[in-house]
Amino acid sequence: MTRRRLAMVMVVMLGAGGACTPDDELPATLITGPRVLAIRAEPPSVASGESTAVTALIVGTGTETPSVSWLRCRRAPRPGDAINPDCVDTAQADYLEPIGDGATITTTMPADVTAADLGQPDASGGVYLPLVARVTVGGQSLVATYRLRLATGADLNHNPDLTGVLVVAPDGAGTVTGLDEASPPAVRAGESLTLQAAIADGSVETYVPPLGGIPVPEALLTSWFSTAGRFSRERTDDTEEPTTVLELRETLPAAGAVIDLYAVTRDGRGGVAYVHRALAFGQ
Repeated sequence: MTRRRLAMVMVVMLGAGGACTPDDELPATLITGPRVLAIRAEPPSVASGESTAVTALIVGTGTETPSVSWLRCRRAPRPGDAINPDCVDTAQADYLEPIGDGATITTTMPADVTAADLGQPDASGGVYLPLVARVTVGGQSLVATYRLRLATGADLNHNPDLTGVLVVAPDGAGTVTGLDEASPPAVRAGESLTLQAAIADGSVETYVPPLGGIPVPEALLTSWFSTAGRFSRERTDDTEEPTTVLELRETLPAAGAVIDLYAVTRDGRGGVAYVHRALAFGQ
């Protein structure tokens, strides 16, 4: 598995066309309205008949309260697909089973599901049951998906432990401070912050490849989002490119506003962690 491999939550805004974004347009990391940044299950891998708590991280809603309805899709993906398009494109079918409502639900891996029912395994040997979240907020409809890993035998996965966001001194002095959720630091237009995800020791697990051999470590990748500015890297990994720079030179709020900052870390096997931090913007 390459360091760049990332199992992202897929989010679709109904009625919106897909197109490439030119460099001079708003960055994909900028939160300008309702979005589902991540879906997290605890635990992220369960055996047949076992339960898990699933939460959708919905941001950019303002004062609106989103409504969320969940389905599980019993249609296996086609070769080369992570999720069968029918799971998203179809609103109602016998292979789409309602499993609850709300931003957080408890759901169960069906007792009759087998690995063969869920399609070909990925590079880590995992197979997944697709979960679909249909979100309505502020007159918009969003669809987000998550792949719940089927635990078989000793094949268990855990969510990474993302404890916060670090600010790294750009002068090479090695100074590192953590952003405090309760006391947002003041920032101004034109400033840059070098950021790193604070990932706890032990978060990188290993797995045995499907064809055997030595255990392979997971590749933890962190996606960055904010309500202002632009990141030098939209994603960072835990070793080769651990930092990104939030440049506060464009798409800035009014003085006195709060800039919301999100980091979402994924392990490529269904494990997800996320944190929110804030910055107090002044001019």
